[in-house]
Amino acid sequence: MPKVIYDYSKCTGLADCAEACPVEILEGSGSGRWCKPVDDEVANKEELDKYYKEVDPNDSSKLVLTFDMPECIECQACVASCSLGAIEIESD
Repeated sequence: MPKVIYDYSKCTGLADCAEACPVEILEGSGSGRWCKPVDDEVANKEELDKYYKEVDPNDSSKLVLTFDMPECIECQACVASCSLGAIEIESD
């Protein structure tokens, strides 16, 4: 299963990754401060819980989260679109 890795020390919420994703599994956060996977597309919900507890309310998060994303087609469009290098994709 592909893993989508967000480095929240680099993410600024531009959401270029979400715009580039052809399968629409990424989005900007409601606050516009972060980018994140669409909740229903994450297989490992504990990482999503960490996002909401540690990243979403924090303006200076140093957290790196790895989301299991079964619908990711590993096209790397999100990686290429992020000029800040805040997102990576790893194959399992």
